[in-house]
Amino acid sequence: MVAKKYYAYYINETCSGVVDTWPMCQEICKGQNAKYKGFPSRVEAENWLSAGAEYEEKTGKFYAVYLEASNLSKIVNTWSECQKLTKDKKARYKSFKSKKEAEAWLKAGANYENKAEIKKNLPEGIYFDAGTGRGIGVEVRVTNKSGTSILNKFLDADKINEHGNYLCPKGSTNNFGELLGIYIAINIALKENINNIYGDSKLVLEYWSKGFVKKENVSDETFSLIEQVKKLRNEYEKTGGNITHVSGDYNPADLGFHR
Repeated sequence: MVAKKYYAYYINETCSGVVDTWPMCQEICKGQNAKYKGFPSRVEAENWLSAGAEYEEKTGKFYAVYLEASNLSKIVNTWSECQKLTKDKKARYKSFKSKKEAEAWLKAGANYENKAEIKKNLPEGIYFDAGTGRGIGVEVRVTNKSGTSILNKFLDADKINEHGNYLCPKGSTNNFGELLGIYIAINIALKENINNIYGDSKLVLEYWSKGFVKKENVSDETFSLIEQVKKLRNEYEKTGGNITHVSGDYNPADLGFHR
């Protein structure tokens, strides 16, 4: 049996708490300047918040650093060391779980992934996302692999704003927007016989769209939509449909900053 964990998060003085799943912690902190940490008990998580939500310096991680001006490569074990090395310098750096991976990256030229090239070679399918980057509320975006909105395949034109997105009702959460995104994506996929759907919300992909949620933890409207999505997902997967996670860095439907 896997031991249960609790995740404490701190965004500001009025927004902090403890949740019992990592995907929920990720969704709450997504796009925020947040601190978060896992604990084996709720008491320990709450104590960490009460003590000021301060981190201990992490170890066991490797930071590969390449300084362009001096052509110097170095591997350090802490983020603070990496920051000191790269401050006010033209540098490339990346974290790794092992020293071997860090060395391999430096040896290969210390190059970052080419996001444009990755996006260019994404598989065909429907992509969805939700975000609040424009500051007008939660928007939902559903696109093809090229990033072109396809909301008109499900919504009337008057429901789609000038950016090709759907603006959720005032007060909607970003998680609700992600849930609505997958609901729309599945409906379009069933109608158009499209076999692949992609999104970057692990909470929605791995939990809510499968019906894994406690009713008392969400609003009645959200729970009702979860039930509808669960039914649709079962229908879609029975026809051979696939729903897969894609990194937000490469999601063509990505709406940017999530507040």
